[in-house]
Amino acid sequence: MEIVYQDEVASREQELTPEDHLKLQWRQQPGLIPFIRQKNVIDQNAELVPYAGSASLHGWIPPHLFALQGLVLLSLVASLLNWQMTRHEGKVESQIVSLRADAQEEIKRQEGMNAAIKAEIARVSNAPRSTYYLRVGGTRMSREEALQELYASLDESQRSEKQYKEKMAAEEHRLRARQSAQAIAYSGSPLIFSLALVLAAGLVGKSAPRDYSRMNRQGKHLGDYYLYFATAEGLWPNLVLVVFLHAALSRSAWGLARLFDSVGPLFWLVFWVGFYLLLVRYFVVVARDMYRAAQIRRPLNEWSPDNRMLLSIHNSFLAVFAVLEAGFLVACYGLYLAQKSLG
Repeated sequence: MEIVYQDEVASREQELTPEDHLKLQWRQQPGLIPFIRQKNVIDQNAELVPYAGSASLHGWIPPHLFALQGLVLLSLVASLLNWQMTRHEGKVESQIVSLRADAQEEIKRQEGMNAAIKAEIARVSNAPRSTYYLRVGGTRMSREEALQELYASLDESQRSEKQYKEKMAAEEHRLRARQSAQAIAYSGSPLIFSLALVLAAGLVGKSAPRDYSRMNRQGKHLGDYYLYFATAEGLWPNLVLVVFLHAALSRSAWGLARLFDSVGPLFWLVFWVGFYLLLVRYFVVVARDMYRAAQIRRPLNEWSPDNRMLLSIHNSFLAVFAVLEAGFLVACYGLYLAQKSLG
């Protein structure tokens, strides 16, 4: 009887439409968080993703919102934490501390000189003689000439001290403006990286269908498929890549500059090559799932130039990231100039 029952269940499952299979998978997912449930369904059933629109799943998240939640939201939190913890740290902060120390020493010296001139004025004013030998200037002159010379020296010294303080304040303001812009640039670039992964869907949706629209009716939906799989497959890989970017860009603020710089250029070559290979491996997995969803045969060698889906994802991301990052860095430089001019 058990064997007959299992055969009946298997027969019923075979009779289910893809929409019914997807609904069944959706209902069987544990948990109350729609994003996690949807990620599990996409990971386990890439070939059923094209039927998500027609299955009318309650709680199913649209592709762009799904990507924003999975890729951008975690990156935003990581970038905000990195900015909060590094905005007053690093090489520029050391320069500010050194500038303040030098300024305090110089101001102390000038204040000592002013005190000496004031003491000389008091001595000349209270002395009964008509001629005086000035300790400051080293010349002998009358009381009136001596006082006039001393007050002129005091005015000059105080004016010099004031100009020096203003110069040091302006320099510290410039360094603060630079530090602020750098903190935003270093903390924001990883966020731009994740945002580019999402916005690349527009180019993927335009470039990939040119290769496959004549072969498969699913070609026009490749942009949405990319968002689903880039998010489901990239939830943790993207976070790892973002952490690597924060460590590399904000290394000075995290106290890693000496360690990173001591290993030499070879380390950075290995670091960035490894980073790029991890990124491409992530794209290979996404392209593999997109082939399954669109029911297109994937190339025998997924790492070869024959993998047009991979090339479309790779080139689309690089183009979007280059434009976004360039605009973001220009905005950071504009912020630096604005903050510096306000001082």
